[in-house]
Amino acid sequence: MTEEISGRPPQPVDIFWKNTVLELAKESIASIEESARHLIVAASFLEGVYFHAISFADLKPMFEMTRYASLHWLLVLLFSAPILLWLMVLLFAIRALTTKSYTVHPDDPEDAKRIIDEIAGTKQRWVVRGLWLLMGSFVLLFLNIFLFIGMR
Repeated sequence: MTEEISGRPPQPVDIFWKNTVLELAKESIASIEESARHLIVAASFLEGVYFHAISFADLKPMFEMTRYASLHWLLVLLFSAPILLWLMVLLFAIRALTTKSYTVHPDDPEDAKRIIDEIAGTKQRWVVRGLWLLMGSFVLLFLNIFLFIGMR
């Protein structure tokens, strides 16, 4: 590497950072896909724990209380919403892992860069959406816990 950087010979630290950013670019899609896999594991685990908690919790008296009769469907929706959000997290994470075919012209580096940017950007958007939904599900989960404890 003897090419100039900003009109001067490259220093060892310049070469290090250039190589580091090139490695990051090569590994970016794999990193995003690994994050999607972690979202799948987290959402699946939370669904399993939530189903067990709901099945062992005695929710029936809370739903049958006469003072909450008018809120029955709201309570059902509220206690079901985390499951729906976790299913959506799974969907978004799977979308991040889904492949799509691209036509690449190997002799055109700008085309290759554009396609890699498009792939990484699309996958990143799906993972970030899933992460936001996962965080939103925690808000609903804590609200459900608060309601469950408060209505007893």
